[in-house]
Amino acid sequence: MQREYDLEEHLTRDELLALRNKRAGVFVFQVSWIMAFVCLVVVNWQLRFSPNWMPPGTEPVSAIPGAVATIGLLLSAGLVKRAVDAVRADDQRAFLMQWLGAMGLGVLFVGIMLVEWFSVEPGTQYALVFRFMTGFHVLHALAIGVYMLLVYNNGRRGAYGPYEFWAVEAGARLWYFVLVAWLLFYVVIYWA
Repeated sequence: MQREYDLEEHLTRDELLALRNKRAGVFVFQVSWIMAFVCLVVVNWQLRFSPNWMPPGTEPVSAIPGAVATIGLLLSAGLVKRAVDAVRADDQRAFLMQWLGAMGLGVLFVGIMLVEWFSVEPGTQYALVFRFMTGFHVLHALAIGVYMLLVYNNGRRGAYGPYEFWAVEAGARLWYFVLVAWLLFYVVIYWA
C-alpha cells in the first residue's frame, strides 16, 4: 500500500477520503466473503464424520494437481504485487507484463481446477462437497479474472499512474483474496 503521506502530497482531501472509503469497502467485501468460504470448510469437516462421506472403493483426488495449481496461484500473486509496484513507479511496460503473467497463471489455475472438478466420480458426499468447494472458488477466480482483464485493458490505454491506481490496487486485493481462500480450501480438500 502506498504511504498515505505520499498520497497527501498529490491528492486532495476529498480524493484521499474517497480512496480510504474504497479500501474499506473492499475490506468489508473480503471479510464477508471469507466467511462464506469458512462456512464451506465447516460443512466439509462436519460431513467428513458421516458414514456416507467416502464409501469403500472411493479414491480421494491426488494432491499433485492441487499442489501445481497452488504454486501457480502463489506465483501469480507475486506477479500481481510486482505489477502494483510497477504502476506506482510509473513503469507501464512492467505493469502490463506482470499483470498479464498473473492472469496467465490464473487461467492455468482455473484449468487445473476444472480438470479436477470433472475427474471426481459423482455420487458420494465427498464428490459433492469437493465439486461444490472447487466450483465455488473457480467461479470467484473467474469473476475476479474478468475484473483483472478490464484493468489490463485500461492499463494498455494508459489509465494508471503513480497516483491514479485504485483499480489496480482493488484488482490486487481481490486476487490476494482468491489466494487466501484457495489456501484455506487447499489444506482442507487435499490434506485434512
